[in-house]
Amino acid sequence: MKASKWLIVAFILCLFPVTASAEWERTISAWDTRLPAQGKLQVSLWDGYETWGDEGADGKSIVGTLYVNYGLTDKWSVCLAPSFYRWQEHGIGSESGLSDTGLMTTYRFLDESKSGLDLAVMGSMGLPTGDEDKYLGSGNVEPAVRLLASKTLGSIIAVANVGARKIIDPDKGEKDFVLSADVEGIYPLNDKLSLNGVLSGNTARWDSADAYVDLGVGARFTPHKQLFVTGSVYRSLTSDVNDWYFQLGVGFEF
Repeated sequence: MKASKWLIVAFILCLFPVTASAEWERTISAWDTRLPAQGKLQVSLWDGYETWGDEGADGKSIVGTLYVNYGLTDKWSVCLAPSFYRWQEHGIGSESGLSDTGLMTTYRFLDESKSGLDLAVMGSMGLPTGDEDKYLGSGNVEPAVRLLASKTLGSIIAVANVGARKIIDPDKGEKDFVLSADVEGIYPLNDKLSLNGVLSGNTARWDSADAYVDLGVGARFTPHKQLFVTGSVYRSLTSDVNDWYFQLGVGFEF
């Protein structure tokens, strides 16, 4: 099982400012430019299930991440994201427990209503709280920076992310940096329900691994302005090992 599989969980971490417009994010995968309003607390739980298979190395994994996101101002939020990880591989065994923890902060410095475009910067820090020997965590501190942009294009909302993660004290065969990019399209069916499609890519984290590109589709439902529910499915376009990834999310604002 490739180490990059469970390390992608670091995708959840960030520690600088990203701007927001006092609303829930609209995305299922990419980081959005929206943040909680000042003094508001948004708590969400995301659960992912992945399967893979390669000449007898069939396996599956489950990751659950709790995001606790607080609005310092309407344009600046901080977030703590602990996670739990379980993997199982045929003929090898299984492990479960606490995975890596993310610290995150975001600041939006351009607003579409005034500038024609939302633009935000996100900084993050991945803390190695998972047991690396059990393949539950990366074993590395991982600072990252990401640029977020969003714009309304007719009936479609487009969200794009471009980022880089630094691997401090990498293991043998592990890269010093990982680059990532995401493009997500959001089609609102009404003021409560949207259909989402996302294309995501990362450079390889290990010398022995390939870069990957994933395609995902899903829906996001907001029955109340304080509550959201989302579900999505992803398929790797570049890997013969990774099969499918399924994700569910639910959140509430206090």
